[in-house]
Amino acid sequence: MLTVVIVAWIIDYVRSAIGPGTVLGNLMTQGGLYILGRDQNVLGFWLGAGIALVGIWLLGLLVKTRAKHIIQNYLDRLFSRVPVIRSIYAPVSRVVRLATERGPGGQGDLNSMSVVSCRFGGVNGIDILTLLASPQIFVIAGERRRLIYVPTAPIPMSGGLVLVPQNTITPVPDMKVDDLLKIYVSLGALASEAMPNAIASALADPGQVTQLPLSPAMPAIVKPASLVS
Repeated sequence: MLTVVIVAWIIDYVRSAIGPGTVLGNLMTQGGLYILGRDQNVLGFWLGAGIALVGIWLLGLLVKTRAKHIIQNYLDRLFSRVPVIRSIYAPVSRVVRLATERGPGGQGDLNSMSVVSCRFGGVNGIDILTLLASPQIFVIAGERRRLIYVPTAPIPMSGGLVLVPQNTITPVPDMKVDDLLKIYVSLGALASEAMPNAIASALADPGQVTQLPLSPAMPAIVKPASLVS
């Protein structure tokens, strides 16, 4: 609706500036007749339509590249001045941008995370689909641990961060972050669509799961034992 209103306003503005009856409009009409000649209504129509499409494309490019940041910065300054709203707006806006904004690789920061399955309770425990929040390995009390984000249903953003042992994590390379969010938002109703059959069978049979390999590119970060609490 906002796009329709903006386009209608721009068309009305352009018509009043260079439309029929205006000085510039008459000059353009005379120039078109001189270039195309008379009785070239069809060619003139398609030429005008092409110019209009190019103008709409340029408008969309301008809105996509510049207007979004201008409006976003204006809203940030506006809501940051309201004492009560700013405490809610700031964290919510950061989470939304984390999930939606696109980076140089074409994905947002949240989409740069990888989906993993984490097992709690040993061999006969439970498997929870989570997000690997950091590629680094944290060494706490001599044990290798990974930082994961555990979403909650039906609001995935209200989950928590957990440090779990390295050997309890299994990568799920064929599942995207969007698929994981669909499962939690739908309370599992879309699990059959979001989880491929190969992944479902692999999670059901732990013997077929390949453990997450240790990468030499992931340095261990030693944390003091006093910070474990």
